[in-house]
Amino acid sequence: MKKKLYTLAIAALSVFGLSSCDDFLDLKPMDSNSDATNWTSVASLETYSWKFYGYLSELSYGSGWTRGQYHSEELCDDYSTETFSEFTKNVPNSSGVWNTNYDRIREANILLNRVDRVPGISEADANHWKGVARFFRALYHFNLVKTYGDVVWIDDEIDFSKEENVKRSRDSRITVVDNIVADLQFAADNCYAPAKAGVNTVNNMVANALLSRVALFEAAWEKYHNVSGGHPETFYNAAKTAAKKVIDSGNYEIGNDYKNMYTSLSLAGNKEVLLYKIYTLANVNGGKITEAHAQYGWVDSSTPTWGLTKSAMENYTNADGIPVHMYAYSDASMNDVFSNRDARLTATVYDQILPISETAWDYGIISTTGYWTFKFLPLERRAQMEANNSWNAPSNDTDGPIFQYSEVLLNYAEACAELGQITQNDLDFSVNKLRTNHGHIPALTLAGTTGCSVGGTTITKDAHDPAANVLLQEIRRERRSELMCDGFRHADLMRWALGKNLDTKENPDGYLGASVTALQEYAGKVSASWSTVQNKNFFLNGYKSPYNTSAVNAGGTTVDRTWNDKYYLEPIPAGQILLDENLGQNPGW
Repeated sequence: MKKKLYTLAIAALSVFGLSSCDDFLDLKPMDSNSDATNWTSVASLETYSWKFYGYLSELSYGSGWTRGQYHSEELCDDYSTETFSEFTKNVPNSSGVWNTNYDRIREANILLNRVDRVPGISEADANHWKGVARFFRALYHFNLVKTYGDVVWIDDEIDFSKEENVKRSRDSRITVVDNIVADLQFAADNCYAPAKAGVNTVNNMVANALLSRVALFEAAWEKYHNVSGGHPETFYNAAKTAAKKVIDSGNYEIGNDYKNMYTSLSLAGNKEVLLYKIYTLANVNGGKITEAHAQYGWVDSSTPTWGLTKSAMENYTNADGIPVHMYAYSDASMNDVFSNRDARLTATVYDQILPISETAWDYGIISTTGYWTFKFLPLERRAQMEANNSWNAPSNDTDGPIFQYSEVLLNYAEACAELGQITQNDLDFSVNKLRTNHGHIPALTLAGTTGCSVGGTTITKDAHDPAANVLLQEIRRERRSELMCDGFRHADLMRWALGKNLDTKENPDGYLGASVTALQEYAGKVSASWSTVQNKNFFLNGYKSPYNTSAVNAGGTTVDRTWNDKYYLEPIPAGQILLDENLGQNPGW
């Protein structure tokens, strides 16, 4: 593919020789009765694949008012939503996660099975397109495994939504992930390199990035959940190898502007991103075809924006690279919280305000925790974007990352540490590159294979962190700081068997926000009545609470979340079990 994604719809018209959009919309589906004649060239494979790139908006900023993965996790200890989110309580009759992913798997299998129908296709082209198909098939099976654990592996075109086709037992998650890894390994070995695959498309490096993500997830899940018959070491090695291939390619590097990746009008040529979603507005900022998002609207409106939690704020180190549990950290004032910290903190949270009810800032902005998350907001371009109507949601047109080089580096470091095979050089080109370039904090120095120091100071174990050793503790800290609000935290907690972090009584820091003393100081600065602020907000243990979890003031019904290990997996939809009793149900449901 040689055209950027936002030009693909135009290219489609020339491929089929159409004269209008109406003609294009009237085309028969390629998996229906036009199937026998559609697969005439590589261009037909390319055209069919475009649907999968459309789906990728959910791995970025979403589309229109629909959220993507960024800043959208309703159950998370990084930030608190404006309304209280609960664990699944009852078995649903149906699920979009189940149905949508199986529908897309069928579409990927159709593409895979049609490649060899193309007349005269070369072996290299055929294997590239088979790799693309297997990449997407792997992605959607992975979505299912993360959600349900054991699922049915589908490698044919069967319509899994039809009753007569669903009589299949679930396969072990180990078997399914083995198959996913095989698909991604094929894609990594056979998809073209970025330069040949085309601009901003699936290529061998993108396949390796997803392989490192999948393998790391399953390795940790099998290790920390003690999965019988699992082989976590195999998956850790697969994650390490795949990530190293991306690193060794020399195609990517970490720059010095952390926030730019999230607020850029164009990620074309950005070496920190392997694959991204292009958002444009017609005739605005060079845009040609309108596809925009609402990321600003979710963080810059009168609806309470999802603010970072006390736990998240304390994850960032001091400017000297030392974690806050090792010194007399104070959050009694804004200056205490924001001064001399990891630079990624002030790139993520605005350090000038603590907006809550009765201390609203500019256009009525308030935060659930007092900490305003503005990581995705190009605040310095506000006037310019208001002038061209791209500031208001859902007309935001900053490009959205899908696969980031930073995640690949973090995957590599974690896999090495879990295998006990890490070296100082491994640290230096992975997490240390992120610390120095993005966080502007000193690098970690390895001590054996389980410890580390910074500037001669030995890092000690954090009593609140259950990581097996100090090195893993700090690698996990780096992952959280680097990928804050990027949509990875919930999956990380699940694979590390840390579901209790989402329990409101076990981990109140995972939903509470700014301290009463800091908020009182800020209220004085903005001439707000502190007694009124107190009456209009919830507080617990001296901190802002977004919900009434036995909190004081503001009234209302008390809510809380109590963890149960059954929540690690979602229940199989009752409607699916009714169709196929062979599926069974997940433990505890």
